[in-house]
Amino acid sequence: MNNQPENAQNPRFTDYPQPSILREFQNSWPLSILGILLVLGGSSLLFWNEGRAIKTSLSLEEGLREIIVPETLNILFEGNNNKLVLVGGPLAIKNSLKEDFYGISINAVKLMKVVQMYQWKEKENTKKHTSVNADGEHVTHVEKTYSYSKDWVDHHIDSATFQRTDGHHNPSKEFWPAESKIETNTLVKIGSFELGPTLKEKFTNYKPVTSDQLPPSNQVKMSNGVYYHSRSVWEPDIGDYRVQFSYAGRQGEEFTVVGKQSGQEIVPYQAETGEELFILHTGLRGAGEVFMTEHYHNRTWTWIYRLAGWFSSFLGLLCVSHLLELVLDLYPTVRNMVTLGVTSLPFSVSITLTLTIIGVGWGWYRPIVGLALLVMGLLPYMVPISRIFLMRGDGQGDHRD
Repeated sequence: MNNQPENAQNPRFTDYPQPSILREFQNSWPLSILGILLVLGGSSLLFWNEGRAIKTSLSLEEGLREIIVPETLNILFEGNNNKLVLVGGPLAIKNSLKEDFYGISINAVKLMKVVQMYQWKEKENTKKHTSVNADGEHVTHVEKTYSYSKDWVDHHIDSATFQRTDGHHNPSKEFWPAESKIETNTLVKIGSFELGPTLKEKFTNYKPVTSDQLPPSNQVKMSNGVYYHSRSVWEPDIGDYRVQFSYAGRQGEEFTVVGKQSGQEIVPYQAETGEELFILHTGLRGAGEVFMTEHYHNRTWTWIYRLAGWFSSFLGLLCVSHLLELVLDLYPTVRNMVTLGVTSLPFSVSITLTLTIIGVGWGWYRPIVGLALLVMGLLPYMVPISRIFLMRGDGQGDHRD
């Protein structure tokens, strides 16, 4: 007779399925795909940024080496033709830009006219709240509310598209009084050098301008340099409009230009890297100051893009952190190498990824800088890797003993 317990004769085993990366990805594929796209986007931004920063830096260094400062601005030296020159002095503008109705006349590079109409605006506010229905399911409800206000706007707002049109009517587009525009002077010089269309586009620091006389109309009023076509400046009606003028680059103001001399005109200079050197600064500046300022701007934007690329990669790695943790659970040795022991996995990997991309980018043009960045990125992993090899070496030595 067999007196063994039944459980001993028929042992039971519980089978726990081995974690699967594919299964985990299928369970959270939207978040995983978003994370992968963020990592790829951040890495691409870092690659692009380093290439841009390197080319710009090399172009500025070339420009400082090749720059020529003419002895006088009154004579165009043929020997400087097609070469990079620095020209600094007051603007010489003979022709004036005019707006006859408002009595505006100014010798400037640009005259900007901005027209705004007093109109209704609609603002949509959205609120979401979740409730449980009769079947026990969570249902998300979206509640939208609309508010309306009056404001000066420089484009037409079609009130027919409003959710509530009663009492909120704007004039139709055909009644728009005038278009905003920017008028550019045809002839602008510094000494004997003409500023071409591309260079004149760089004049973007606008200052307000007004006339001493009002238009011949009782409906036009002026306040703080703005012309109001309104019964009242303080209590405008829907459909009233106002006009404001501003200029950029006035006669006699001093500017410094860096570009290629092409006959009488200053045009963009193409450096060996393919980048264009075409610089406009206010005031009179020397070559060293101009290029030092451009280097500073390049470094500033480089770090802004680097932070944006790192942050995008960090967010992406956060989205796929569950997959990374699963990989590390399957391969504990890898965990010892990448977690650094003191930081989160997404943070440590994103820092290493960022420094590696920056190091690779600079390695070709600045080998020492590139190597230093690569070492900084990989150094935190060298300690755990060396420990793993030492532990394996000690284990093999004990086994031989």
